[in-house]
Amino acid sequence: MKYVEHILDRFTMYQVLTAVLSLYVVIAFGLSVFGVLLHGAAAFLLSLVVIMVTVCLAHYGLAKITHAPANIWSSVITGLIIFLIFTPTVEPGGLLALGSVAAVSIIGKYVVRYRNVHLVNPVALAAVLAAVVGMVYASWWIGSVYLNLFVLIGGILVTLKIRRMPMILAGVLASVFMAIVFAMLRGDTSDAFLSSLLLASPLWFFMTIMVTEPLSTPAGRGMQIFYGGFIGALSQMPFAFGPFFNSPELTLVIANLLVWPLSLCGRLTLTCLKVRQVAEHTYEYVFRPSFPPSFVAGQYLEWALLHRSPDGRGTRRYFTVASSPTRLNLKLVVRTSPQGSTFKHALQQFDRQSVIHASQLAGDFVLPEDIAAYKYIFVAGGIGITPFLSHLEYCTDTKQPIDAHLFYCNKKIEDIAYADTLYDYSQLGVYTTHVLTDPPLDWTGPFGYLTTQLVLETVPDVRERIVYLSGPPGMVSSYEKLFEQLGVPRNNIKTDYFPGLA
Repeated sequence: MKYVEHILDRFTMYQVLTAVLSLYVVIAFGLSVFGVLLHGAAAFLLSLVVIMVTVCLAHYGLAKITHAPANIWSSVITGLIIFLIFTPTVEPGGLLALGSVAAVSIIGKYVVRYRNVHLVNPVALAAVLAAVVGMVYASWWIGSVYLNLFVLIGGILVTLKIRRMPMILAGVLASVFMAIVFAMLRGDTSDAFLSSLLLASPLWFFMTIMVTEPLSTPAGRGMQIFYGGFIGALSQMPFAFGPFFNSPELTLVIANLLVWPLSLCGRLTLTCLKVRQVAEHTYEYVFRPSFPPSFVAGQYLEWALLHRSPDGRGTRRYFTVASSPTRLNLKLVVRTSPQGSTFKHALQQFDRQSVIHASQLAGDFVLPEDIAAYKYIFVAGGIGITPFLSHLEYCTDTKQPIDAHLFYCNKKIEDIAYADTLYDYSQLGVYTTHVLTDPPLDWTGPFGYLTTQLVLETVPDVRERIVYLSGPPGMVSSYEKLFEQLGVPRNNIKTDYFPGLA
């Protein structure tokens, strides 16, 4: 799985999701051509064209009217999902209904929102509204036994990319449990309902594609597991009130509204106050947020920077907030290179009053609530120092001592960021060892790579500590094995993760 994750991490979330959904469409179209699916090829093509043209026109029109940060690939994904859950048709009335659902979905992105972020999944909202007025009902035809294997494989890829496997498993297990409970209440002793749920229902598509939508997912693994389990259980409960009958889309709308207070509650507009260089090719940006965000030290955001002629890596990146949640302003620390992306080149042009946007708070690379109850080892590789800056600034502001040893691994001495700041943190109980792979001639510290001998000499009680690893994937993977060899329990090794390109 680690190998697959490393491959997926070369691509953005939008690229992976668009590719997976497009594959579903291609496979379904092929099955329809050979008569395996009931829907004909003409219905597939007409419905797809109507939906995609509508979402693109609505996207560009509303983006221009509202001046909101826009991402065409998000709207393309919306269109593909609509196509896969509503029955394809050649009837003019049916095509008009599909176009209306597509338009309402995009309107939901730009209108049914708070602080520039939609409150609920726009496809689910449009599907609920379409059903209530009797326009069209979501058939979730993607939940076909003929497509189930492909949907399962694609769903696993999406889940691995976004690192939501515990949430999805909780949802599936809760769905199965509730299905069994209601089968027992009905007196159904056969297992046909279970095989139908797992092999010929939209369960896998719903959980892996719809439930994982980042903007409506709570931050933190514990809340995500609860969220997945709640949705899974609720989706199997037959209920109705007024014109509302339970369905996957209604379940998702209800869950979105319930967890909204636990999310970032909006898209931040960040105004640049200061830019300074903190190491070679490494810059610190200080931003004033449009509203005070609620986050935990060590978590990350998706940062969106609109710029001209973006390269294939797009206009969005995931970066840790390098400052403490106790501070008014937010810090972003980024390492650049001459061969870097257009995103980072645009960021290098920032000065006072330049603007960037951020949303999708996530991440579990956080310290325990009772920080002083444990001892720690921090290992940072290059720009991987950023979550530790957030942690230590938080400990300073809240006056919490912390027993930690930081191994800061860089190539050259010029790559070391915040050397003086890290030294000052010794007053908290944090001691730093710098490790260089290309040290100067007069270097007296450790060089090369982190070794078991160096760790044991520096931190003899390593087995009693919680280890936090942040840096390039190869480094993190290698040092995971190193600390396991040193006898650190696997549950005591925490690794940082970003679901996109750096």
